[in-house]
Formats: sequence, structure tokens, C-alpha cells
Amino acid sequence: MDVIEEPDIECVSNCMAFQMHVLTTSVCSIVAAVVLLGLCDPALADAPSLQHQVEGAFIYNFTQYVEWPPQAFADGGSPFVVMVIGDDAFAKELEQIMAGKAVEKRQIVVQHCASADKIGGCQILFVPASQNNSLKTIIEAIGTKPVLTVGESDSFMPDGGGIRLFVEDGKMKFELDPDVLEASKLRPSAKLMKLARIYHR
Repeated sequence: MDVIEEPDIECVSNCMAFQMHVLTTSVCSIVAAVVLLGLCDPALADAPSLQHQVEGAFIYNFTQYVEWPPQAFADGGSPFVVMVIGDDAFAKELEQIMAGKAVEKRQIVVQHCASADKIGGCQILFVPASQNNSLKTIIEAIGTKPVLTVGESDSFMPDGGGIRLFVEDGKMKFELDPDVLEASKLRPSAKLMKLARIYHR
């Protein structure tokens, strides 16, 4: 099946909203939904965890519905880097999910860093809940660089995060702070803004 390079984020949000009860139903049916959206190779479908597949789907769609400024990249041939801090297991699963995908002809590369002082050049930084105690240090390390920070803990947005994934009513959703994205010179699309819960400080 051909990879869908520009999936409709509303379709992903609705069809892959991560209803928690599906974890007790047929694993095959969930994996099939992921494969149908072109989010992973069928041969790898049983590798990443179900939650990580959905998180990866959301992160991939953020790459398609946010615009980065030219200065976010070293040159025209630079890859699009998604970095995971702290959670090496998720980084490895995300590599499988992002394999073969691109952002405007830039190959998506997944990297891992152990701590805030090890953060390298990237366009998206995913901060797992396990890094909650280091959130302020991580956000300060990013500052106003053109980096989209994506997290999942309750403290992520108050501490200055850009987009937070969360589960509500059995579905995975996301909230977005437009002021944080604007300060980083990132431009979310109108469709993304429509689907997001807007975070107000």
C-alpha cells in the first residue's frame, strides 16, 4: 500500500483518537487501522506499542500541519529531526513509525538524547512524562528556537510547552499554545488550530 504523505489530520484525529477501550479488543483491528493510514509497515505492525503508534501518528501529522521557518534548518538538504528526550524505547519505536516519511522532501530522522544539556538541533522535541521533573530545564534549553515541543504531562503547558497530547473521555486529543508557537516562529495551519484545544495562560 502506498504511504500517505499528507494524511488528513481530522481523519487521524477521529479515526485514531486512541479510545482506551480498544486495548481490550482485537489488536489486529487497531494495527490494521494504523496500516490503512500509511503510518507503519505491516511487517512492523506488532513492533511499536499501540499507544506509541497513535502518539507517533499525531507527531507525524504535526510535521505536516505546522510550518517551520527557513532558519530552522542548516541548509536545503538537512533532514527533519524529531528528537525524543529521556525515553529511548519510544525513540526506537518512533524510528519505525517514521521510516520512509518526509516533510516537504526532507527525510524525517528520529534521534534520542538523554538530558536537556544533550539536546541537539531538531525541529520537534518530544518530552515524555518521565521527564516531568526536568520540564523547566528542558523548556529553557529550547527557549525561542524554532522547535516544536510536544509533551504529555499535566505540567507541560504551564511550564511553556507548545503542544500536549492527553487522553479525555477515552480519546487522545491535543492542546496547543499559539503564543509559544508564535514566539518560536512556528505557524500552525488553520486545520490544526481548529482541531486543537487552545491553551490560555
